[in-house]
Amino acid sequence: MDSILYDLEFAKNDQRLANVFPKAQETFYTGFVNSIGADGVILNTFDDTGQADGAVYIQFDAIDNVEYDSPDLNNMAEMIQMAEDDHLFMATENIPNFDATSDLIKQVVEAAYQSKQFIVLTRSDLQNYQEGSVVAVHENEFEMHLVDKFNLAHLVETKVKYTEAEIVEFSGRELEVETSTWPKIANETPGSRLMVTDESNFYKVLKAAEEKQSLVSINDETKSSNFFVGTINAVNEHEVLCNLVDMAGQFGGYSLIRMDTIASITLRSDYLKVVEAFIAYQKAHHTFVQPILNEERLFDATDNLFLALIKQAATFSRVLSVTLLTGAHDMGYISELNDKTFRFHVVETDLYVDQTGVEINVEDVDEISFDFLNAVLLENHLRDKGIL
Repeated sequence: MDSILYDLEFAKNDQRLANVFPKAQETFYTGFVNSIGADGVILNTFDDTGQADGAVYIQFDAIDNVEYDSPDLNNMAEMIQMAEDDHLFMATENIPNFDATSDLIKQVVEAAYQSKQFIVLTRSDLQNYQEGSVVAVHENEFEMHLVDKFNLAHLVETKVKYTEAEIVEFSGRELEVETSTWPKIANETPGSRLMVTDESNFYKVLKAAEEKQSLVSINDETKSSNFFVGTINAVNEHEVLCNLVDMAGQFGGYSLIRMDTIASITLRSDYLKVVEAFIAYQKAHHTFVQPILNEERLFDATDNLFLALIKQAATFSRVLSVTLLTGAHDMGYISELNDKTFRFHVVETDLYVDQTGVEINVEDVDEISFDFLNAVLLENHLRDKGIL
């Protein structure tokens, strides 16, 4: 505990970027130390693209370790600078000021209660996080109205002791959008889910969605629990290209998916209603598309889209994300190409580049994502380093 407190105080006093690793979690938080109290620490956090993304309170007992000097943090500092230089949309305005002489958790909860801002809570007595608004504040506990973006009929009121609140995320991009849109979303009638699982209908369903430009969710549960949400840009009987939307309702780049790897297509759900509300909010505030992205690209469905996109990426040294039939998933760039194979150079999260690369068969690729924020920022970073 003493070493954790020392590291946090050093990072704060020296204005160092720090990684804080919670216990029993794969995720960690990166940011600058805002306040250190008797009960925990508050970080002004950044996401993996370098965007300022609200703040987080972490109870001391929930912290495994802290680092303030590492190659990862050096790379992250460069990403933050690039995000600022590119004028990306940040979430910093709703972070309140804190008094380090009083319990920080009570101040975070009180601020959320007064502003009606949504929070994400990790509790010591539960495995899953909880999300919602604070509706009452008491001396030793607070009350929350929990929301479920996947089931609008699932309404829960809960009481939380301050000592149980291990991690509280607040004032982030998605939470700001959720706070602003939820009064309207809450008035929506929870609906039945319309899902298509018969693969013989996939092309017809996706073609209709393309013509209507309606929002859909495409699930590839055969390899992971991930799903794609967006509109259809181009589709043929073998592949579909989507304009994606991220969890905050912003444009999330493009994904090309082989039709025979799709497990299901959702045409109507509570979650799609939520995302539609998020998109409407972002468009109304002119924040739907980050300044360095382009959502207006059009593609010809009569092409072999996989080969066409791979050729384009090789010609212009573009960074893209490739998923293979085996489930392997990496970001990188292409250096050599013929009609059947290409050489792919993986770029690791620590920005280590595989200079040799590996040969991949075009037919072994079942999904390509490109022109999303992480890819464009990484590509710009590699160009600045003279690698591309």
